[in-house]
Amino acid sequence: MHQHTKKSLQRKLRRHKQTLIASTFMTLLFIVGLLYVFLQPEPSGVERLVTFYDRGKKSVILTRATTVQDALNAASILVDPHDIVEPTRTEKLSSEHEDVIIYRSRLVAVIDGNIRQTVQTVAQSPNAVLNDAGLEPLGAKDKATFKAGDLVANGTSTVLAIERVKEVPPQPQRVVFVPRPDALTASKGAHVFVDSQGVAHRETYYDLPMNRVITSCGPGNTYTIRSDGAKIDQDGYVLIAANLVSYPRCSVVETSLGPAKVYDTGGFALRHPYGFDLATDWTNYNGQ
Repeated sequence: MHQHTKKSLQRKLRRHKQTLIASTFMTLLFIVGLLYVFLQPEPSGVERLVTFYDRGKKSVILTRATTVQDALNAASILVDPHDIVEPTRTEKLSSEHEDVIIYRSRLVAVIDGNIRQTVQTVAQSPNAVLNDAGLEPLGAKDKATFKAGDLVANGTSTVLAIERVKEVPPQPQRVVFVPRPDALTASKGAHVFVDSQGVAHRETYYDLPMNRVITSCGPGNTYTIRSDGAKIDQDGYVLIAANLVSYPRCSVVETSLGPAKVYDTGGFALRHPYGFDLATDWTNYNGQ
């Protein structure tokens, strides 16, 4: 009897010891898990706000992505190989606030008089679409309109209708300046302006004498400084530089500072084919 009691006690002690070991082991695992979570190093990279402009829509994310492609992945934005991203997908993000513009490739039906042609393009301006289609660029008075197309009749939902206009003596009308709340300013330096067609344009400014450039749209043209510092021609159009393939010289375009006319171009136009560089007196303040 005594021996039986002794064996029973030994079994209880072994079970207690096993339970104690298992409990201790689980406690250690729990502690190691907590240490792993709380002592993990912070993710590398600087947190930055990235703003995406995609087909007229704007979205913003906070990310530690280091390249444009990483930021696209973080935002779950898929980009087709035929699409164009500005800046390029491989470019590194260097600022705490980055703007990324996506130009989507699409099929456009061009109706230009008796010409009916479709073209796959990422072009956003009528003249750039015509260039991709191998058609004659717009004349100074020609009109171009993007319209909703019929998939059966046109083969695509986007139609570019061209109306060629015979040259007539110009009837200058002075543009009325209406300040906008989202206008480019000297303190901003650069921003993205979305026009009434939903096209995103990266806007910057520069301050150089425009005496020679102003004659590119007419020998008698002159320019002055508007009250907000923008340089305007005699008809009130803001003087800008742009990509001349997208916007031929003397084209009238929308900007955040109001209607503008293309007088100039520059190296920036290769990287930003739909960007505008606005002429201002914000740097030198000398009225030139």
